[in-house]
Amino acid sequence: MTLRPLLPILAASALLVQAEPLITLQEANGTDKLRVELINLEKDIALLRRADGQEFDTPLAYLSEESRTDIRQTWKSHRDKVEKHLQPLNEALGHPLFASNGNIWNEPAKTVAKRLRLPTESETPFTSSYRLYTRNSYSFAGAKPKTIVAYGDHNNRTLSLSVIFSNKGDSLSNVGAGEDHFKNNGKEIDRNTLEGAMIYDAESIAKTLTGILGEPTKQRMLGQGNESHNVRRWDWNGHSFLLAHVEEEYVGLSIVRASFADGGGRFSRISDGEIKVRLKESVTRESNGDVYIKNIPMVDQGPKGYCAPATFERAMRHAGVPSDMYLLATLATEGGGGTNTNKLYEEVAFTTRSKGGRTARQIALKSLAPNKIKRYIDKGVPILWQMCSLSGYNQVANGRTRARKNVKDWADYATKIAASAEKNVPALQAKANHHICMIIGYNETTNEIAVSDSWGSNYTIRWIHVDEAEAVSNMGGYVIDI
Repeated sequence: MTLRPLLPILAASALLVQAEPLITLQEANGTDKLRVELINLEKDIALLRRADGQEFDTPLAYLSEESRTDIRQTWKSHRDKVEKHLQPLNEALGHPLFASNGNIWNEPAKTVAKRLRLPTESETPFTSSYRLYTRNSYSFAGAKPKTIVAYGDHNNRTLSLSVIFSNKGDSLSNVGAGEDHFKNNGKEIDRNTLEGAMIYDAESIAKTLTGILGEPTKQRMLGQGNESHNVRRWDWNGHSFLLAHVEEEYVGLSIVRASFADGGGRFSRISDGEIKVRLKESVTRESNGDVYIKNIPMVDQGPKGYCAPATFERAMRHAGVPSDMYLLATLATEGGGGTNTNKLYEEVAFTTRSKGGRTARQIALKSLAPNKIKRYIDKGVPILWQMCSLSGYNQVANGRTRARKNVKDWADYATKIAASAEKNVPALQAKANHHICMIIGYNETTNEIAVSDSWGSNYTIRWIHVDEAEAVSNMGGYVIDI
């Protein structure tokens, strides 16, 4: 590919987001010049990235002698700098985070996650996540994290990493995951012990990174909601390591693009038009009358009472607004759980409005009938539903979802589950096990709704009769609308 056709496009595009060295190229026997990012050089073929993000290979033979010399010298100088720190940095982190190219932003998130031993949590056409709830043997940057997650963008490239160490949520670790979360109770936090652990973790991580990358700088970064906090920052090869210690809340290490850190945590907004199309196309309609939203990111809340932060993260990312469950939890959650959902909603509403241009709304759900909820589902907007996740409710939802796989006569099925629901309702009216999940679909023929819980892939979609759902409903919820 020659350079000349690319120049008009470059002139109208945004500034380059640099992670690799910038060079100015000129065609052989040409006068036009092009400013690009040099990603790789192999066998006299340069991999380049334009300002609009498009990558292309260019043989050096297509370029002027001056450009060929510049590319070779620039690449050698860049590789010398990368190789100076790459192996020591990986050893200090305790994991081969960086491959030989020294740049995770040019790699698929799944590839980076595999090197860190992170299981797949969710993969959609627009976002992905790979999350590990660690054991005591897992360490990172000189301390033991509670969880680590890698996020991917719409191009499947690595977007960021979030590593959470000591924090108030994980101080209560004797609750179960998934449905088992409601079977046990936690214990009170010893805040002095917790804060001591936070100080130890923060200073251990700082010592590790400083030993390789030198003294950090300090800056203010936007967080979730209407908050910002001080971080210590180390930079290397287009990566920023941001260490936050928020008193009595958490210690976290974020690995982000240097350009994102330079912007203080501000992210690029996806246009309303693009989001509307994306959400509309996520709605699936089956021949049996099922209507449901696919491609909603899954977030596994793990063994904590983080159903609200996890569910809001899912909804925010589905609407194109980056989010992190753990950081959301710090806004309105007591140790180990007990989220003040209204306070969390207020913080999320601020974030979605000011940073993402979306509207978060609290809604009444007096009825869950398909004709009452379809206005949201039909345009790809899930409903965040406040309800009581009773054992009997989960048994019915699990059994009903399995039974649907073998249904041949949907009219007969509708009659049978209506009769079953009538019998089940009296036992589903206790107000306990308060929970928030998503309503993501409906079937007007069978009078069912589809729900999705933040408990992992097995809970991506389950079906329940409207009467049973209304029996456990707290008659309220939220949407992140367009």
